[in-house]
Amino acid sequence: METTTDAPSFARSRRPRRPEDPARIWAPLADLTEAAVAAAGSGTVAITRGFDRNSRQRAKALRELLDQQDVPAIEVTPAPGSDRLLADVEVTAVVNLIGAGSWQPYRVAAQLRAPVLTPKPGDDAGEQVTRDVIALVGDSGKRDVALSHVAVRSEDPAASRLTLTHGGEQLTVAGGWLTVAVAGHELQVQVGGADVAEQTITTGEVRVEAFDAPHRLVRDELPIADFEGAVTFTAEPEGLVVRPV
Repeated sequence: METTTDAPSFARSRRPRRPEDPARIWAPLADLTEAAVAAAGSGTVAITRGFDRNSRQRAKALRELLDQQDVPAIEVTPAPGSDRLLADVEVTAVVNLIGAGSWQPYRVAAQLRAPVLTPKPGDDAGEQVTRDVIALVGDSGKRDVALSHVAVRSEDPAASRLTLTHGGEQLTVAGGWLTVAVAGHELQVQVGGADVAEQTITTGEVRVEAFDAPHRLVRDELPIADFEGAVTFTAEPEGLVVRPV
């Protein structure tokens, strides 16, 4: 006599679930996963996401898809200090799940010298885009990156001084201010002060020292630090690589 025995309910519940189609979560996930795996090599993928529910779900799904391909991934957000999670990690690709409205994915990618993978704007494949960026290195030797411009402003122009050194030349400006932008692989430094008319200096690198009064360092419209001591600004041609996928 033949008998059959149904598996207990707890045993049935342990059967592996079929992987969910990433396109059901968000259409670009499949292409982003494929591109991230190809770019990652033996490194780690940084996933930049926002704080909303959709962004969290998409980041979680992408991280799980990459894990299935044995590619490690770390999520970071625009919260101050979040990118410290990437310290001492070899990041070889950055995925932008935040969108074009945030500087953060692009700054992280440029800082780590890794391409940023972003959803293509339409159905057709987009072309890779590169941009020059500005590297900032302070007395500590730590490197930061600005995508658009950097400004130095004194909190007491009547007492402050700035000294600029570039190409073997030195310029000291009382009550000085400056703005550093990048174009054509070179820095465009606009500087002026109480006794110096506004002028533009074109150079690949400039060292700026502040004296006698507190100064503020503003990067891409975001104040980031009290400026003390010296900072060296350097043009990094094509330091940002954007790949729409």
